[in-house]
Amino acid sequence: MALRARAFSTNSTENQVGNPLGGKRGLNAGTSNLQRAALGDIKNVASSRHNSVSTDEPSKDFKQPLKPLATRRKEKENAGLVQQQPKNEIKIDQVEVMDISSQAVEEVEMQETEVEDIDADDAGNPQLVVEYVNDIYGYLRHLESVQCVNADYLAGQTELLPKMRAVLIDWLVGVHLQFHLLQETLYTTVAILDRFLQVEVGSVSRNKLQLVGVAAMLVAAKYEEIYAPEVKDFVYITDRAYTEKDILRMEIRILSTLKFDLGRPLPLHFLRRASKAGGVEAATHTLAKYIVELSLGVYNLCDLPPSRVSAGALALAMRMLDPASCLESVWSASLVHYTKYTLEEIRPTIERLAAVLINAPTAKLATVYQKYSNKKFMKIARIPVLEDPALKKIAKGERV
Repeated sequence: MALRARAFSTNSTENQVGNPLGGKRGLNAGTSNLQRAALGDIKNVASSRHNSVSTDEPSKDFKQPLKPLATRRKEKENAGLVQQQPKNEIKIDQVEVMDISSQAVEEVEMQETEVEDIDADDAGNPQLVVEYVNDIYGYLRHLESVQCVNADYLAGQTELLPKMRAVLIDWLVGVHLQFHLLQETLYTTVAILDRFLQVEVGSVSRNKLQLVGVAAMLVAAKYEEIYAPEVKDFVYITDRAYTEKDILRMEIRILSTLKFDLGRPLPLHFLRRASKAGGVEAATHTLAKYIVELSLGVYNLCDLPPSRVSAGALALAMRMLDPASCLESVWSASLVHYTKYTLEEIRPTIERLAAVLINAPTAKLATVYQKYSNKKFMKIARIPVLEDPALKKIAKGERV
């Protein structure tokens, strides 16, 4: 992922940034479609291997291919070598093909034909690897369960509180904007932070929490970015609260704790796939990203799988931008097929995300809200539909 070029982002608005912090420092301060086969045309191995053999005379080393069984039998019958068999006798020299189709198989085929193949138009683009994309996302679903975050991992101690985590992540969003980093870097930073803290929560003091945050972002930047910020940049952004050696030591400690397993899937990965399956517009995708990014600082949402968060955010965004619809109508069969979530499975997540979306404009930690109020993000945080009373009804669990 370190070689990913910014020019190949699937959404041009994902990597556009603003600077809502106004340059303040410290924690307490405010693709092209290539139509070329990757390996060229694959020829017949035998013919390419013996292409130097003359074709004037048949080679003695190769036997002539046999004629089909039905053709050979017909020739024998015409020559009188084979007697006609009664229809009720078993034919030894013919293989009867069995019809293995069943009602269950037919039903599966009917269900598959009803779902649109969203990758059909991308078959000529080698960057989208349509032959393997479903297997890739199946592996990501497995990986998010392996590299999971435990629910309420800060319980059982009084040194670090959920509010401190929220303040740290809000500050990291601002640092991410000032450094003009990729969106993936921010999500990877939070994933590294949570996975490290759930293991080392008993040995991290309050005055070292910010150090863990900047070290996690340093690791994430090295993993995602082409040009990662230098260590001295993080020393500067923390107002020299930590030295370069402190940050490098914490970096080594994080990598040792996580055993260099940094490939936890991100909500952005699943959101892009789901947006493609739903055929949504840029505004809907941006609103879903805003909802997902709001959830980063919410402690009681950190244990949700990224695929579930992205599915819930997209369903809520589609519903809010289409006031005449309902959740049942926007969550189509294609979305169920490609996200592997039914509406009833993600409904609790939708309700929790709706509550976060309602509180965003009045929250004290408002860096994400300010970020998505910028015109570079379509001012999606201030669109009038987010004041619709239906949003409160969804948060309360009412069917609208």
